[in-house]
Amino acid sequence: MTSQQIEYILVLAEERNFSKAAKRLFVTQPSLSQFIRNLEYQLKTVLFDRSTSPLKLTPAGEAFVKAARKIQAIENELNYELADLSDLQVGELTIGTSPFRASFLLTKSIAAFHKKYPRIKLNIITDSINALSNSLLEGNIDICIDTNIFDPKIFQVEILSDETYYLAVPKGHPFNLERENLQLTPEDITYDSDYYYQVDALDLSLCENHPFIIVEPGQSPHNVFIEIFKESNINPNIILYSSQIETAFHWVLSGIAFTFIPDTLIRFGNYADHPVYYKLNNEHATNEIVFASKKNRYLSKAAHEYIVLLKKLIGQGTWL
Repeated sequence: MTSQQIEYILVLAEERNFSKAAKRLFVTQPSLSQFIRNLEYQLKTVLFDRSTSPLKLTPAGEAFVKAARKIQAIENELNYELADLSDLQVGELTIGTSPFRASFLLTKSIAAFHKKYPRIKLNIITDSINALSNSLLEGNIDICIDTNIFDPKIFQVEILSDETYYLAVPKGHPFNLERENLQLTPEDITYDSDYYYQVDALDLSLCENHPFIIVEPGQSPHNVFIEIFKESNINPNIILYSSQIETAFHWVLSGIAFTFIPDTLIRFGNYADHPVYYKLNNEHATNEIVFASKKNRYLSKAAHEYIVLLKKLIGQGTWL
């Protein structure tokens, strides 16, 4: 099994389409099709069921992919160990995170790491938390930085920081009338004002009949939203699902509905305009941001150095 065979089969298994896989591999579709046919002839078995759309792995194909991923993981670990021997003069680090965290929380640490170790190739993979967890399990990413949903039996998890969600209500909404004494500004949240600690939390049951926007399943904030509703014992009026927390933020600004916004976006989003915020007396409104890696897998020196750098920035009170 050659490196090229592994790469081509794994990409085709992921894309399940010859045209998309060929584009990703920078080859023509006919050449990829011929390559797969030659490999199947060599193995005397069919790896892909072409009668279905999208393509489907045959049992032999599934066995090939399983073995290919193991070989790829071994090769990656060897490359990491060899890179460590070079004292970080060469190497590669692949970090998985959400689009929001990549854009707003990790920019300074990534820039600082690249400046310190310019010869280390950095790959930033953004996806849903479920997809990232699977990628970490399969060895496609080295570390993941996101909300803590990781099984401690499979993953090594270390808490980096916490994240607190607030109810966000459109400005000018009637709900805000007569509740000025409960309202928080972005500055109150960002700078931990004295007023912040004097303000009481809102009873979320008061919002039960109001429309809500929530982040769709598979994204890390989704579970937070659902647990907040459950703990408050309310059945929310959900009118829209968003793929990203930033989109939900803008929809609230436009006056469409209520949502929950994390303090990380409020602090680091660099937005000029904000909705009205309310503190929540809800255990699930605060969750952990963690760094996760797969147990029993070699963690490169580059990964260790990046985490040390990131923790230093967090310890200084800023991710940015």
